[in-house]
Amino acid sequence: MADQNRSLSWKSVIVGIAVGTLLVASAPVIADVGDAVLQGRVNTVNQRTTIRGESAGSTLRLINSRAGAAGLSVVVEPGSPPLRVSSKKKVENLNADLLDGRNAAYFATSKPRPGQTIVGAFGAAGDGTFLVHAATFTTPLEASIPQSNVHYVLPEAGPTTDCPGVFQAVAGHLCIYATWENSVAFNGIGRINNDFLNNGASRYGFTILWTGQSSSANVRGNWAYTVPQRPADVIPEEVPSPGAYTEAGLLPQP
Repeated sequence: MADQNRSLSWKSVIVGIAVGTLLVASAPVIADVGDAVLQGRVNTVNQRTTIRGESAGSTLRLINSRAGAAGLSVVVEPGSPPLRVSSKKKVENLNADLLDGRNAAYFATSKPRPGQTIVGAFGAAGDGTFLVHAATFTTPLEASIPQSNVHYVLPEAGPTTDCPGVFQAVAGHLCIYATWENSVAFNGIGRINNDFLNNGASRYGFTILWTGQSSSANVRGNWAYTVPQRPADVIPEEVPSPGAYTEAGLLPQP
């Protein structure tokens, strides 16, 4: 019986050592300052670790040969920045998909995007002579807007097929909504870099001309242009003329 008890005791000791070894291996390594970093383990230390050097290349290089696996993972608490850098120099091949929650296409300014609706407001007042308002597009369009696609919509006209409502326009159409008119007569719309009226809108914008009919003449409204999915044929820009021909005759340049 005594020999059997001794056998059980030795077995218990061996099992205990094995279990303890497994627990130690799976637990994070609590390192003191100055201890070496152990590979394949969770190294826990509450002091900053700095790698300083004067190598010709980078001081630290991480290589992960497994396909699809990241080379570096940074985990922080919510609301904390994952990185801090001391230089404003551009980092090649470091791309950010979103900026303030928006894709890079949102910030493109070279040209309006297909399907994008450009909007604006206008207003003019005078003392019984000519009233003029000029509107410029934020970025030039790829093509001018033909006269057939330029619409001046009076308040009583209501929605149309091409101009369904304020700040709205069917693709390829410029809708100018006069939401208020007082003692004015609409003369026409011209290109921003051309003085001839009723010849479409420019790539750069347009002008609106009215004739005031009293000392309290005024008009205001808003406009909208929706970029077509496929740009229309470019309409050549006219050479600026010395004046604009209207129902009232030649209006000289200011």
